[in-house]
Amino acid sequence: MTDAPVLASVVVAVKTDPRLRRLVESLMVQTLPATAYEVLVVENGSSDFADLDGHGDGTVRYLHLDAANAAAARNAGLAAARGRYLLLTDADCVAELDWIEKLTEPLGGGRLAGAGGTIRKYPPRTWTQRHAITIVDGQHALSYLPASPHPYVAGANAGFVTSALREIGGFDEELLSGNDVDVCYKLGLRGYRVGLAPDAVVLHDDRDDIIRHFKRFFRYAVYQVLLYAKYKHISGKRFILDSYPFRRAADALSTLPHSIIGLLVGDPAPTSRAALQLVEAAGVFCGELYGSLRFRQLYL
Repeated sequence: MTDAPVLASVVVAVKTDPRLRRLVESLMVQTLPATAYEVLVVENGSSDFADLDGHGDGTVRYLHLDAANAAAARNAGLAAARGRYLLLTDADCVAELDWIEKLTEPLGGGRLAGAGGTIRKYPPRTWTQRHAITIVDGQHALSYLPASPHPYVAGANAGFVTSALREIGGFDEELLSGNDVDVCYKLGLRGYRVGLAPDAVVLHDDRDDIIRHFKRFFRYAVYQVLLYAKYKHISGKRFILDSYPFRRAADALSTLPHSIIGLLVGDPAPTSRAALQLVEAAGVFCGELYGSLRFRQLYL
């Protein structure tokens, strides 16, 4: 391995998730030649994957942090990256064959500093995976939160111009969730644009049971409150009344007649989707309530 620059550095922060090996194998068979990219596996809080160092004739580079902190792991990857572009995905994802090629294309014209690709479901194995929403509902459109008018893309499938990430100081290590949102906000405040790369596809292995599904949205919502607190001086908002969990709950309840008909004819899917949507809404509401108390902000 040399220190010569490459087109893209794929950074994967991981802690005790054996699905990482499946992701890495999908990154070894990309349409771009292996000399065009590198994969930086940054293990944090566990010590299971050091054997991946040098995998793929040197394509994989391994870094290790003792403490579990995904933002710190991404910063370590950013510091070590040789790529013109820095791409993010997670251990519970699988990249399609042309993912790197398709995600770097919109970054190459100078119009975008960040881009988010499409997120599809990995073949589901459980009831929850089959019927629950996936990350940002597949990232078919840019996402927004009440904390800022700037859009964001999810770190499960995102690419950035490396120099722009370094210019804004990388990832906020206080944000144990939502640090991907934060870098998009910082880019937006510097005048950079964030957009979509719909042909860049990863498959996401969604949470496999209802408890993990709830915890996922709870955790997201807790750190949405901290994001709001961080940008409060810019947004000028003294408080947030977030309608999202109520809209999701109302939408689920509005399908009740259709769900009952589905059950009567032997189709439980509408009821399943509605039930998991209510769990999602409850997770967001409870997370925002806990975050409001923890970070002393009015965000409900």
